Amino acid sequence: MVKIKNLLKKLLPFILLFLIVDLALILMINFTWDSVFQEPVRYAADDGVYHMRLVENMLLGGHFPNQIYFDPFTYFPYGTYIHFAPLYSFLMAGVIWLASFGQPTLELINKIAPFFPPALGGLTVIVIFFIGKILWGKWTGLLSAFLMALSQPFLFRSLLGATDHHQAEILFSSLAILFLILAFRKQGKRKFWLWTILAGIGLGLYFLVWNGALLFLFIIFVFIVLYYLIKYLSGELENRILATGLVIFLITFLMILPFWDHPDIYNAALYNLRHYGSLVLGIIGFSLVWLLGNFIKKAKLNAWLLPLLLAFFGFSLLALLRIVFPQLFLAIIESLQATRIGLVNHELAREIIGEMRPLNIVKAFNGFGYLFYFSFVALGFIIYDFAKKRKPENLLIIIWFLIIILMTGVLIPAVGQGRFVYYLAANVSLLCGFLAVKGIGSAVSGWRISKESPQKNYLRAGSVLLIFNIIFFVFFLYPLNVNSLFPGNLPKIIGDAVQTGISGGITRQDDWYETLEWLRENTPDPGLDYYALYQEPKFNPGTGKIDPYPYPETAYGIMASWDVGHMITYYSHRLPNANPFQQGLGSANEIIEPGETTFFIETDEKKAVEFLDELKTRYIITDYGSANAKGGFYSKQLWATKGKGGYYFEEGENKGIPTEKYYQSMIVKLHYLDGREWQYQEGEESKLSSSPFAVARELEEFDVEHLDHFRLVYESKTAVAPSIFGEETDEKNNIRMIKIFEYVKGAKIRGETPEGTLVEISTRITTNQNREFIYKKSVEAKYGVFEFIVPYSTFGKDGVFASPYEIKIGEIQKIISVSEEEVMRAREINVSF
Repeated sequence: MVKIKNLLKKLLPFILLFLIVDLALILMINFTWDSVFQEPVRYAADDGVYHMRLVENMLLGGHFPNQIYFDPFTYFPYGTYIHFAPLYSFLMAGVIWLASFGQPTLELINKIAPFFPPALGGLTVIVIFFIGKILWGKWTGLLSAFLMALSQPFLFRSLLGATDHHQAEILFSSLAILFLILAFRKQGKRKFWLWTILAGIGLGLYFLVWNGALLFLFIIFVFIVLYYLIKYLSGELENRILATGLVIFLITFLMILPFWDHPDIYNAALYNLRHYGSLVLGIIGFSLVWLLGNFIKKAKLNAWLLPLLLAFFGFSLLALLRIVFPQLFLAIIESLQATRIGLVNHELAREIIGEMRPLNIVKAFNGFGYLFYFSFVALGFIIYDFAKKRKPENLLIIIWFLIIILMTGVLIPAVGQGRFVYYLAANVSLLCGFLAVKGIGSAVSGWRISKESPQKNYLRAGSVLLIFNIIFFVFFLYPLNVNSLFPGNLPKIIGDAVQTGISGGITRQDDWYETLEWLRENTPDPGLDYYALYQEPKFNPGTGKIDPYPYPETAYGIMASWDVGHMITYYSHRLPNANPFQQGLGSANEIIEPGETTFFIETDEKKAVEFLDELKTRYIITDYGSANAKGGFYSKQLWATKGKGGYYFEEGENKGIPTEKYYQSMIVKLHYLDGREWQYQEGEESKLSSSPFAVARELEEFDVEHLDHFRLVYESKTAVAPSIFGEETDEKNNIRMIKIFEYVKGAKIRGETPEGTLVEISTRITTNQNREFIYKKSVEAKYGVFEFIVPYSTFGKDGVFASPYEIKIGEIQKIISVSEEEVMRAREINVSF
C-alpha cells in the first residue's frame, strides 16, 4: 500500500500535466473544428496557407524530402526565393509521409495538417512545465504549464489549421532555453556537455524553423558574456561558461550551413550574411573574452580591465567591419532594424501592417490580464534572488524576459513589434507560476508559524488574504461577471482562451474561397506545374542581379490586394503579382514602380494598363474592403506614396476626407462602378449617405470616365453596400464583396458620321449573380469618325454576359454583336449607317 501511495505521489504531477495538455488541445481544436474542416479546408489565410503550398508541393510532386527554395507561383513575373526556414514544412510533410506509408494524397494531407499546430502547442506546454519544474519545483511547473495552456497569444498561434511556423518558434526556442538551464545546473562534466550539445541542437532547430532566430542568439550571447563577467569580477575564472557558448554557436552554424547557397551568402532570402556573420562574430566574441580573461588573470591586472577592453574591442571591430567588410556591417545594422520592421523595406511598414505595430499596455492586458503586471512583480523577486545567490538560471530568466519585452515594444514603442507577444506568453506563464506558488508557500508558512506566534491572528489573516488575492487576480473578473454571456461569464483568463478558440484563426469569408475556386476552374492554365521541383535562377555577377525566371508565354498574373496573394497561389493555383511577403506592392514616388498599390490608386487608365502590361497581368480581383476609403485604400496610398501625399485625402481641418482623386482611382472605378461612367453632383452626399461614396462635406461636381479595357467576369454572392446609381434601387443590384475583372485589349468599333455628332454605345450586362447594369459610353465624332473600345463580347450566356451593343446617333440605332476573338485581339469593327 505504501509503495502504491509513493508511486501515485510520483505520478501525480505527470497525471496533472497530462490533463493540462488535454485542456490545451481541447481549446485549440474543439471550438475551431467546424470553421476549419470545410470545403476547401480553411488554413490560416496568410503565411499558414503558404506553408501548405510548400507541403503539398513536396508530397504531391513526388520529390519528398526535397523541397523548393524558389517559387515562380508568386510575385509574378519575377518569382521569389523562399525566406521560410525549411524545417517546419519538412516536419509537417514528414509526419504526413510516414502516416501515408509513402503514398500521400491531398485528402490525407488535409486530414492531418490542421492538427500540426495543436500538436506543437501541446509539446510547448510540456516544455514550459519542465522549465518551471527545474527552476522552482513541480508545482510551479504545473501552474506555469496551466497558465501557458490558457494564454490567449499562445493559443492563437496554436489553433487547429493555424499552419504558420510561429508555434514551432515558441517550441524550439523554449527547448533551447530548457537545455541551457540544465547545462548550467548539472555539475557533472558528462551531463554538462550533454545538455550543452542539446542546447546547441535546440537553437539550431529554432534557426531551422525561423530565419529571424537571431533574437535568441542575442539572448544567449548576452546571458553567457554577462554571467561570465559577473563571476570574473567576483574573482572566479569560469571558462566553462564560455565553452557553452562556443559549442552552442558552432552547432547552430553547422546546422544551417547546408542552406547557404540559395542563391548565395550575399543575396539569399533564407540564410545569408546576417546569420553566418552573427554566429561567426559570436564565436569570435566568446574566444576573445576567454583569451583576454585568462591574460588579465595571469598578469594579475585589475579584473575591471576586462569589460573595458571588451567594450574597446567591440567598437573597434564594428569600425573595422564598416571599412573592410561593409556587407557584414550593413547586415548587422539590418538585423537591429529588423526588431522594428522585420525585413520589410518601408519606413511606414509599422503604420500600415497591423502586426508590426508595437504592443501597448491595453493590448498586453487584453492578452494576459493582470498576469502581465504580476510578471514584473515576479521579476523583481528573481532579480533580488540573483543578487543574493548568483544563480545563472535566474540571470537567464531575467535577460530572456527583458529582451522579449523590448521586442514587443510595450516599454519602448520605437523598438519592437506587437507580433512577438506570442513569445511573451512563455515568460509571463513562468513568472506568474513562480509568483503564485511562492505566494501560496509564504501563506502556508505564515499559517504554520502562527500556531506558535503571539501575532497568531495577524499571521493567519495575512495568509488567508494572500491566498485570496492570488486566486482573485488569477481568476479575475469571476465571480463578478456571472451574469455575462458565455464565455464572458468565466474568469478572464479562461474566458479569453475559450473566446480565442471560438473566434478561430486567420480565415476569410466564404466569398473568398468561392471566388478563388471560380478563378481556378474558369481561367486558363498558366502553363506551370504547380507541384514541380523548380530550377532556381542563379545570381549573375555580371549584372549584379538574380537571373529572371524563364516563364512560359502562357503565364499571366493576377492583380489583387497583397494580403490574399498566398491564397491565390494555394487555392487557385494561379500567379499573384503581390503577396504577404510585401512583394509586388509597387511605389509611386520619385521612381514609379508598377505593383498592386500603384495600379489600384492610379487615376489614368492608360498608365494603369501600362502597369499591367509590364507585369503581364490578365485578371484583377477587387474587394470592398480594399476599395473603401476608410479601409484598405488608405493603406494602399500610404504605402505607394510613403506618406508624402498623393492628394487622395484632405489635409488640415478636413484631414482624412476623400477628395475627387480617390473617386477617380482604378479600384473605385472597378469595384464600385464596374468600369462605368459616373457623375458626382453637388448636394448628392445626403443621397449617398449609406453608400461607400458617403462624404463628410460637399465636393464640386466632377465626372468619372468609363474604362475601356476591363470587363467584369465574376462577382461574389454577398452584397455589402447599396449601388450608387440612382436608377438601380433593387437590392440585387447592391455592390458585392468581391469581383474579378479581366484585362482585355478590347474590340475597336469605328464608323463615319458628321463632325461633332454625339455617338452613344451601350450594352446590358448580366452578372453571374443576375445583377444587371448598363455599360455605356459616348463620344463626339472627330474628323468625321467615331471610335469606341469595348471590353465585352456578346456571345455566351454562362457567367457574366452582355447583350448586343446598341449604337445611337440621334434617332438612328444600330445593333451589332462582338465576338470573343475581336475583344481579345483588338480587332477593328467598321460600322456604317
